[in-house]
Amino acid sequence: MQRIIRNSAAGMLAALFPALLQAQPEPLPLPRGTCEGVLPNGLHYILRQNDLPASRIEFRLVLRTGSVQELDREKGCAHFLEHVAFGGSRHFPDKSLQSYLETLGMKYGVDINAFTSQDRTIYLFAVPTDTQRKGVIDSALLILRDWLDGLVISPGRVETERGIILEELRGYDVGDDFYDLKIGEGIHARRLPLGTVEDIRRITPATLENYYRKWYVPELATIVAVGDFDTSELEGKIREQFSSLAPRKARDFKVYPLEYTPGTRVFEIRDSLYNRTQLEVMIPHRSITVRTLNDAVAKAREELLIEALSARMRGREIRTTISDTWYLSDKSHFTVTTAGSSREELLDALAHLSSALHDLVTVGWDEAELADIRTRRCNRMAHFEVDAPQSSSAWCDDFADYILAGDRTIRDTLLYRRIIDSVAATPGTLLQEMLRRRLSGYDAAARIACHSHPGLGAPLTSEEVDDAWHKGAATPCERYVYEPRESRETEIPVEIPRCLSVRPPFDSSMIVSTRKYPGLGVREAFLQNGMRIIMRPTPGGGKVLFTLIAPYGTSAIPDDQYPLLEGTAGYLEMGGIAKADQQKLSEYLYRNDIALSMTLENHWHGFIGTTPAQTAPVFFNLIREKIFDPELRYDEFEELRQEMLQEKEEESLLSRMLQRASDRQLSARMDEFTGSAIPRHATKLPNKEIANRLNLDSIAAFYHRLYTPTEGSCAIITGEFDPDTLLTQFAATFAPIPAQAHGPEFGYRQHQLPEQRSVEGFDNDNETQTLFDYIYPGYYEPSLRSSLKLKLMRDILRNRLISILRERESLVYSPCIALFYEGIPTRSFCFDINASADNRNMPAIDTLLRTIITDLQIRDVPAQELENLKRSFRIAKRETLTDDAASNWRNVLAGIIRNGETLSDFEEYDRILETITPAELRESFSQLIDPEYYVLLYLSKEKLKDDTSDR
Repeated sequence: MQRIIRNSAAGMLAALFPALLQAQPEPLPLPRGTCEGVLPNGLHYILRQNDLPASRIEFRLVLRTGSVQELDREKGCAHFLEHVAFGGSRHFPDKSLQSYLETLGMKYGVDINAFTSQDRTIYLFAVPTDTQRKGVIDSALLILRDWLDGLVISPGRVETERGIILEELRGYDVGDDFYDLKIGEGIHARRLPLGTVEDIRRITPATLENYYRKWYVPELATIVAVGDFDTSELEGKIREQFSSLAPRKARDFKVYPLEYTPGTRVFEIRDSLYNRTQLEVMIPHRSITVRTLNDAVAKAREELLIEALSARMRGREIRTTISDTWYLSDKSHFTVTTAGSSREELLDALAHLSSALHDLVTVGWDEAELADIRTRRCNRMAHFEVDAPQSSSAWCDDFADYILAGDRTIRDTLLYRRIIDSVAATPGTLLQEMLRRRLSGYDAAARIACHSHPGLGAPLTSEEVDDAWHKGAATPCERYVYEPRESRETEIPVEIPRCLSVRPPFDSSMIVSTRKYPGLGVREAFLQNGMRIIMRPTPGGGKVLFTLIAPYGTSAIPDDQYPLLEGTAGYLEMGGIAKADQQKLSEYLYRNDIALSMTLENHWHGFIGTTPAQTAPVFFNLIREKIFDPELRYDEFEELRQEMLQEKEEESLLSRMLQRASDRQLSARMDEFTGSAIPRHATKLPNKEIANRLNLDSIAAFYHRLYTPTEGSCAIITGEFDPDTLLTQFAATFAPIPAQAHGPEFGYRQHQLPEQRSVEGFDNDNETQTLFDYIYPGYYEPSLRSSLKLKLMRDILRNRLISILRERESLVYSPCIALFYEGIPTRSFCFDINASADNRNMPAIDTLLRTIITDLQIRDVPAQELENLKRSFRIAKRETLTDDAASNWRNVLAGIIRNGETLSDFEEYDRILETITPAELRESFSQLIDPEYYVLLYLSKEKLKDDTSDR
């Protein structure tokens, strides 16, 4: 059977809306244009045509099975099998599946991946459709078919993946200190997807084969395809390819709820750096699955309740964060937080919070208060575009939620409008009843996450928490009096500040030269004072995105002046412009959707902002005023300075964390090598001395010297606008500024690379694991061709890391390589190879990295590998720089300026990329990387060879 959702379905639901709120037996339809079907063997499929991005199809195989379906002797099988699935199948032996997709320009780990959790296994990949469409689609379906019934589980592949998974386990971190508390006490807690080391060592090919035959069955599988295809044609191919799959029942399949034993459990983590204890009270409850319109309304009212609770707590000046979010399986956590610097203060705060919450159950909200909350909530909902285009991968995520939980995403504006209307009509008594149900769940099962400090004393007990919670529930609350906020609708319209309403005259002589780049859709112009403007219109969105980039930044500040001038941007942002009242200016900008911020980086300064096209002249005037006549807020500056003088001279929390956290120390050291952080050699001044010497006039003088010169300034403008109109408006505002160069005080610091190989270690809590970063630094000559060669070198190295360190040697699980490069001013780059490994394997990894680099210096990269990478570059560029991608165009154009590249070269991107040869890359590896010259930063209990650090 199959069905295609059409317009009439949504229309019928809209017409029947009053009845639907009373009873809704029918599920909500999938979004219009979605094709859904089920084959006679039980295989489910969901198809949707989508052109974001163009010429690409996202495929998913969603299996409703994960680690909770494993038997005790099968622990770890679900995840293990996911690894094996990429290692060989009936039509794609060995690693040819990955190789085939890479020939299409797809990247393993990015466009090709899979993951397993307790209740699902999802395989995903994408294919381009710009060439060989039919063959590509047929091959994609063949991959999906092989995953379902054609895997080859060979002993050799199992052993290879066993080593990789053991390395994955060595570095595995769930990323949540309170995971064991939140996961409950049911089967989910006993079935971690990765399994344990013992589980992985016990798994055999036969165990995997049994799991595969039992759970990879049509009735648990769904094929999802979203992208560039003809729906009817693809549906026919699926029927042809998959109807021959034998129907098999998953007889022992069960959907497991997340289970919590009754009572209150406290899980505490003590941190000596903290001076307060933070408490999270979590009340698990059954999640709302949006299957019907009533469900969607109930979900929206849940969100209204959280907003109403948060508003009341703010009104009572109770510091708390309240949330209600899905956690796992069928459960959500209703969560409130509190904190205290002592045991008594913490428990009193919890009781006070409980009292305020329970007071709302009995007393409720003031009518005017609730009306304002509903209005704010509905206004925010109304601004959300439910039918806005979204990427194919985002559609796949929505469909996965539907497949696994039955959750439907509302994409119909009429239905969504009716949900908003229901929220607007929500009575306070209903919110009271909803809150009563949530709070009553505390006595069934409460989970308390306690991040404590030494001042708390003995560990917090569940009895103490229960007593405080129930004491608050039984204590009457002081009567709350709501003070309504003034309605914006009754406010007097704010007029445009006079200094921003002027329209300077335009003269054609203001523009010295213009040039169009038809291949990019870009226009460039130079003004008479040397300022440069680059425009790239992008239809849609109704906004103009603006970036001004100019040379020099904080690196130009002398060491002895750095503590006094590093906060220049923050101090100047405290005020607006001198010729306008700050409050009125802020209100005008807010109402007209105009935003502007200063940017001050290591080597650059400027502005970034947005404006509607019709207010662009106002926006340009605002920038000019901010440059030449900013408002200096002396009173606020003095308040900050006095606060600094009164502060105790002690290390900040961040500084203490840096000293204790070895990973932060490693990252800070890395920033120095990559040029992200500039080492300062002056003696660190005490905060009070800095405060005594701070002077707003001196800061403003530095600001003027930095911002007023026109030398090297470049405005990048993208978004929806008419380029002819905008160019004349920009020129009229900025061309009259006299040409000026920066003074001799401004210059660039040379980024100094290490003179020799360096090895620096930091302590690690893991007894057997080393986390490492091999940094290979160097200098290069900036150009687009150079940048492309560096990126190709990065990806070639990545391929070697995966194929040798991971696949062949099983030394690491997930090797990564990052490229940092900076054309202006440092002309420097570095490759950062990072992963984790068994301490015993570090000598072998060190040797293999030398071998890999040396081999690339003496042998040409295979032509097919290079072509695969080039194709991936072309696809990435096409998908990133679409005609409506204003933000992406802004970022790319700014990158061209910062890295010393040219627009003319970028227009020839494909040609330049195509002409890079294997021999040229071999030469680049020889010239730019020395296998013996690197910086090794690592975290380990053991000290590596050649480590010169003192620890």
